[in-house]
Amino acid sequence: MSLPTLTKVSSEHYNFHLIKDSLAEKDIDEIMKIQEKCFKEITSFLNVSPQFKINYYLLETPELVGKIYGDNDPCNGFANPPNEIYAVYNEKVKCIGYHEDAHIISYILNKPQSVFLREGLAMYFDKVWWNKSNDEWVRLLLKSDRYLSIKDLIQNDFFLNHTDEITYPIAGAFVKYLINRYDRELFISVYTFKGYDLLGEIEKTYATKIEQIENDFLDSILLSDSK
Repeated sequence: MSLPTLTKVSSEHYNFHLIKDSLAEKDIDEIMKIQEKCFKEITSFLNVSPQFKINYYLLETPELVGKIYGDNDPCNGFANPPNEIYAVYNEKVKCIGYHEDAHIISYILNKPQSVFLREGLAMYFDKVWWNKSNDEWVRLLLKSDRYLSIKDLIQNDFFLNHTDEITYPIAGAFVKYLINRYDRELFISVYTFKGYDLLGEIEKTYATKIEQIENDFLDSILLSDSK
């Protein structure tokens, strides 16, 4: 596969790298509006001011994402710190929005050891996963007996050994619960923890055992379903 020539279009906080005459080039004005809105919300929430522009590569296929990045590994989208995002943009798949930007921007504060925490924050901003809210997915997973415990998901080996169809929405819903139930600053203090014992850090920060936090989380999910 030969590599296409990319053109660059810039906005206030982004450099978009596009294939000439592609759908992304056609939609670039709307894409810029969406990403600048995401950037504003994420930076405001985290209280950070990135000193760089995000280089956003919008490509037509997962194979091109791998080729342009250089590892030849097909992928719909991923963040490459400190300031690159590679993503598919075509008629069926449009990998734009909050998710990868949340990774890049939040890593200014810290890149947590826990994949659960990193993906949870990105999914918190996304709010929706395959046309359902994160909370809705957790309810469906509970009803179908596919829910996985937070205590297990915090461990990277366990998290990565299960499909993101399950792990991502649980992580997003749990992070939302922590932020809404407790405090944004408390969550950020957990997110910026640089050690490996995330479980211990969560229990210390919230002064509650993880089992109780999770029970309260699940009660809130089920209660919202009954309203």
